[in-house]
Amino acid sequence: MDLPVKLMITMVIITAFIPVLSDALDDNQENMAGTVMDQEVGKLKNAAAMVCYSGYGSSRTVELDLPAGCEIWIGGDGSEAYCIRSVCDGRVIAKDYFERPSVKVPEQMIINGRITLKVTSIDCGGSAGLEVAAL
Repeated sequence: MDLPVKLMITMVIITAFIPVLSDALDDNQENMAGTVMDQEVGKLKNAAAMVCYSGYGSSRTVELDLPAGCEIWIGGDGSEAYCIRSVCDGRVIAKDYFERPSVKVPEQMIINGRITLKVTSIDCGGSAGLEVAAL
């Protein structure tokens, strides 16, 4: 085989693998964002547990650093008040709940970027609740 034919075959093979490599990179970035989001949700849940076990009125600050394009949605009405949703690029990638202890966040809040939050234990009509505010 002469050189131009070898070059053409090489280019065809490289061109065929570009979409596969691109998809692998996208999947890797999504997995990394999901891992970071899980860690940040864990920080928020730990802060919630600490203030709830300390009694009404106790508070704690927590620093979160979410990846670009990602958000944490907490609180809301009904069962959503107990829910923590991890959202990346407009898609819910994970749902978690304030379970131990079971606490609710009556007001919905969307958290993104690098932020410091103040988490305060409140009384929600006889049950444990959280007030979350950005500092």
